[in-house]
Amino acid sequence: MDFRAINTIVFAFLITMCSFGQINCNCSIGSYLEKIELLNTRDSLEVFELSAELKKTKLEVCKFKALEIEFNYFITQLNEEKAFAVLNELEDYLGRINCESDLKFNIYINKAKYFKLHNNYEKLSEFAFKALKEAEYLKDSNKEIEAIKQIVYLFTRMDEDDKNWQYIKRAEKLIFKQSNPIRSVKNFRWLAFEYETKYTRTKRKPLLDSLFIFANHSKKGAKKYNIFDELALSYRALEAYSYHKGNAKNALKYIDSAIFYAKKIKGKKNLSGLYISKAWDHLDWGEKELAVKWMDTSFAYDTKDDIAGFMMHHLDATDLYEQAGRLDKALSSYQIHSRIKDSIFNTERTQVINELETKYKTELKDAKIKRLNVLLVITLLIIVSILLAGSVIQLKRTRKKNKILKRAIEEQERLEKELSDVRGEIAQDFHDDLGNKLARISLLSSLISGEVSIKSPNIKSKIKQINEDANGLYKGTRDFIFSLKSNSDYLEEVVTYLSDFGGDIFNKTEIKFTVEKHISTNVKLPYYWSKQIVFIFKEALTNAMKHSNCHTVKLSFGYQGYQLSIRCEDDGIGILESDLQSLNGLSHMKTRGIKIGCELLINSNIGEGTAVILKGNLKEDII
Repeated sequence: MDFRAINTIVFAFLITMCSFGQINCNCSIGSYLEKIELLNTRDSLEVFELSAELKKTKLEVCKFKALEIEFNYFITQLNEEKAFAVLNELEDYLGRINCESDLKFNIYINKAKYFKLHNNYEKLSEFAFKALKEAEYLKDSNKEIEAIKQIVYLFTRMDEDDKNWQYIKRAEKLIFKQSNPIRSVKNFRWLAFEYETKYTRTKRKPLLDSLFIFANHSKKGAKKYNIFDELALSYRALEAYSYHKGNAKNALKYIDSAIFYAKKIKGKKNLSGLYISKAWDHLDWGEKELAVKWMDTSFAYDTKDDIAGFMMHHLDATDLYEQAGRLDKALSSYQIHSRIKDSIFNTERTQVINELETKYKTELKDAKIKRLNVLLVITLLIIVSILLAGSVIQLKRTRKKNKILKRAIEEQERLEKELSDVRGEIAQDFHDDLGNKLARISLLSSLISGEVSIKSPNIKSKIKQINEDANGLYKGTRDFIFSLKSNSDYLEEVVTYLSDFGGDIFNKTEIKFTVEKHISTNVKLPYYWSKQIVFIFKEALTNAMKHSNCHTVKLSFGYQGYQLSIRCEDDGIGILESDLQSLNGLSHMKTRGIKIGCELLINSNIGEGTAVILKGNLKEDII
């Protein structure tokens, strides 16, 4: 294959994929998905109301779904003629909406349902296996389960138990992986009945335990969503469990519940199966006359539209009538069963069905090999094309990003330098202007105080107050000027500043002042943090000096894993818990901690000292 041919294939494949993505082949608007799941297909009013709603939508695929709902309704009504007409309409419609690849399965499974109704088991087999093959191709587990159900029905009617069980276990694995709770109701109930059938043939007791679990799971979901037909069938499965366990009393309770909910189902329904179970329960209880009575009643409720079901009904009746001692009724039912079975099955038909399954398996293997080969070639071609195109595009993008990033870094560095220069200039101006004037006020007030006569104590006292206020304001200005400087944003600068402050105030006292530092990196603090931290711990150090009557004060700094911790601890007299809430200084310290998003803790016990602890979280992007 030459390079131009390869390019043509890749291009065609990509065009196909693009055009595929533009078509909506899923009716998922509004709440229609849940409405369809919960739809009672026996109720004509509910069915045709939803069908009309779907037909009014702008999505063609929803109109297809509307027809499919009508088809399933006619299937439940056992109306072959109308079901066939709608099935043909579905096939015609599929060609017009260009969704054949998505909805081909729907056509196959609906044909399987139709031929099941028609008792044409050759055709049922053909389309059930086609549906399964299509579901596997789509990798859709829900569709696989639906196809397998049709195949299991087919092999049950053919008494092909070994083949049947393989498909049941395959479906079981898929059902356990399902996430749709409404479908789980139906699927677990189906499993319960299949396990009952398997038990009746093998008498393996663990099968009954699984039956009970599946039936209860289905019943719980059916009650939640008010699905009466599934609720009735779940109780019927629980009845079967009790019956096989030998508890006829419980079995009768369950079957009466099943009949109660079944009668709530709107639309056409066949209750004969439930009355058959009730008959068997009475026979097990030893009530032969009641067993015969309820079996006779089951025939009164049988619509006789389902020929295969009617055949199995007479087979059940044959067994019950015989055990109840009514051999006349048993013989009559057996003769009817035999006539129906001969009309449906013969050796030639069985051979055709088995050949269809073999053909399905062979085609499946061949199709997988071909599909893998084609996908492998296409995948390799696409990967090569994408890598080539991606490399060129990525190279251009990387160059462009590098230029943008370089400009952004340069701009950020320029802005940071400008900001640092501005902060430095403001700090210098404050120091030169306000600081010098405050120092001059302090000096002048001292000179005036010396010149004022001792006989004027009031004036001298006020001058002294001016001097103290000027000195205090000057010291406070130093803190403000420190926070303005750009280097004050670094933790090491804050450590140095507070250490120096502590050293100054404790130098003239007998209190031992120590500093501990556990900082592995000079982390940069967010703007505004340094000022609040300085104010908090200057207050804490001053309080310790003036009020704690302590012997030692320790100031500790720690930083690890973006967690900042600063502690001021003394061994003084402590503070009463009631005073912790009322002292203004402590309250202001907590307020400052809140301003910078930090937690401030004050731990104190009488006679054990006081600890002021600040905890803050520094994100990676501010380091």
